[in-house]
Amino acid sequence: FAAQEDSEIWANAAGGGKTGTDYVGLTTAKLAVDLCKLAGWQGAQFFVSGYDEHAHGPSRGLLGNQQLVSDLEAAPSIKLFDLYLDQTLLDGKLSLRVGQGGVNDELMITSYGLLFVNSSFGFPAMTAAVLPSGAPNYPLATPFARIRAKPTDELTIIAALFNGDPAPPGPGDPQVRDRNGTAFRIDGNTLSVGEMQYAPASHASANLPTTYKLGGWYSTSPFADQRFDNAGGLLASPASTGTALIHHRDWGIYGVIDQRVWSNPDDKDRGIGIFFLAMGGPSDRNLSNVSAEAGMSWRGPFGDRKNDVLGFGVAYLGISPAARQFSNDLVAFGRASAGYATSETVLEATYQAPITDWLTLQPDLQYVINPNAGMPNSFGSRPEPNAFLLGFRVTIKL
Repeated sequence: FAAQEDSEIWANAAGGGKTGTDYVGLTTAKLAVDLCKLAGWQGAQFFVSGYDEHAHGPSRGLLGNQQLVSDLEAAPSIKLFDLYLDQTLLDGKLSLRVGQGGVNDELMITSYGLLFVNSSFGFPAMTAAVLPSGAPNYPLATPFARIRAKPTDELTIIAALFNGDPAPPGPGDPQVRDRNGTAFRIDGNTLSVGEMQYAPASHASANLPTTYKLGGWYSTSPFADQRFDNAGGLLASPASTGTALIHHRDWGIYGVIDQRVWSNPDDKDRGIGIFFLAMGGPSDRNLSNVSAEAGMSWRGPFGDRKNDVLGFGVAYLGISPAARQFSNDLVAFGRASAGYATSETVLEATYQAPITDWLTLQPDLQYVINPNAGMPNSFGSRPEPNAFLLGFRVTIKL
């Protein structure tokens, strides 16, 4: 059993929807049960986790942006997340998992990127922007089945099938439609994800390990065309039917690199790692057709603080050409004063400092370029100025 409390305070010093301060907090509880020790069931584990999400956070209150300032941000609620059974076979070379979970429990992640606070470093911004209800991803999990095979020490293959929309159908916030994470939807469309992971085992790689990942996803959910209506006309036109043309599938491909580039010769635990993740998909049915993140993580940068980690990262969310053409159509028909920006980009600098076994502090700076890419949000229809935020996370292991 493990539990922890994460609390953050944020100040938007300039730009965005408005300046000011905001708070976000999350209590997490997890329980892992070794069923071999409990009941003699070889290779089996039961796992469950849940959250108490308190306060919305700075993205909703201060910016109205796409890439959430904090990966803790969610509608306040007490929510079940993971609930699954994992069976390992063939001396660990094969694993089967079934239950409820999120895509980024194992897939679409970079190990070095997990240091950062902005949500895009924990789950690709494109998938969060385009998949129904933000995809099976914190704070919404969904039923799934997954198989993981490790045919060699260097190669891992993962394939998973999720319910395509973790929230029940209906209007409004999907996090409210499944407020407690117990919808357990198994009758909707599907989201398939596959990923190959390759970690070379050469002598050089042992000193400076690298992991390469190549993956893709395929969704059978309906997706609205970004520019055309169901009669073939422009959605922005006053003569439009007002109902978008529907596409009955969507897909994306992605690649990941996690690379250790330097190790301290006196302490191999200290060193610098870099990461890169890029994802792309079709333009016509997606608000975003490309996203990318990259950065570096330096463990033990100063003196005897060998467990501190310093990081610099950039996260890019590209707005699809179809969505931008729609905004230009609005301008042409006199229904808007400016088109969408090409992207929303986040620059982040962070420093994680374990103070004791139970207390970790993490100051964080973010600069958001083109918040919400100039699209209308709760702060109005005008493009927002670039925003500069200062944050501070406190993590307490209970």
